[in-house]
Amino acid sequence: MRVYIVNDTSSYHAGSRAVMASLRHKLSLQGHTVIQTTPRLVEPQRRWIEECDALVVNGEGALQEEAKGWGKGRATKIMESLRLAKDLGKEAYLVNCVWHRMNPGWADVLRSLDGLWVREPISQSAMEREQGVRPGVFLDLSYSCPIDPAAGSKRFAGRDVIGTVYKRNMPKDGRFSRFNRRFWRMKHLGLGGTSENGARSRDWSYVVNSLACANLYITGQHHGVYAACRARVPFAFFKVYNHKIKGLLEWAGADIPIATNLAELLDAIRWARTHPDVFERLFDWMARQPAWPGLNS
Repeated sequence: MRVYIVNDTSSYHAGSRAVMASLRHKLSLQGHTVIQTTPRLVEPQRRWIEECDALVVNGEGALQEEAKGWGKGRATKIMESLRLAKDLGKEAYLVNCVWHRMNPGWADVLRSLDGLWVREPISQSAMEREQGVRPGVFLDLSYSCPIDPAAGSKRFAGRDVIGTVYKRNMPKDGRFSRFNRRFWRMKHLGLGGTSENGARSRDWSYVVNSLACANLYITGQHHGVYAACRARVPFAFFKVYNHKIKGLLEWAGADIPIATNLAELLDAIRWARTHPDVFERLFDWMARQPAWPGLNS
């Protein structure tokens, strides 16, 4: 089939590049041809919906906070593009999705889709409760992105490593950075891209290969956690604005703390250092999960 992909997040950071690489890889293996992609900040284009055989929406970072008009109404525009595709007789798929604080009234669109998948069970429950439609659940597509051992790595040699923690997720009276006196001696590895103010975009294989040599990863990024899990290195996680990591950990039955302030993050670091068995069980569980199956046709 000729496929049009909406919400190409490749420029956002290394984890998003891995999502898109994994999606393209699966489509190629199934014999599909991607005829066009629309970047994450550009609304779906009717021209390409008319020309494609199947519309595929990468739900990463897109279907949330609809009532607040988040992203200039991007969530509503994406859902309307799925409706349009079905009205035009096209196949339509929603993949790799977090469903968070969306408006009611999308049940007819969701039921009409040829494939519907979220990334964790909290999104699954929210969609079923609010829309009466139960999607499938698969791990974030970055997890199944092939890793190239020859991509190189930083030589962390068993050191603790700190990544990105977004200030917007911190208490206003307790914001900190990686240059805080508790962290400034640590090695640093972010995911790059527009998520880090246009920093040089990292390669996913490079990130995973680097973390495989670390002792611990401190991160406030969803894909930072996925990189740590793929590298099988313990992590200390600082909360994000929605439930995507909470949902992953609950799904896996992994009782790993999620920090909401600096004191809790320091506690989470100490906890991670003393509970390697919990992380090993999480990593083993993720390795057993089936990969996203691709399109139906």
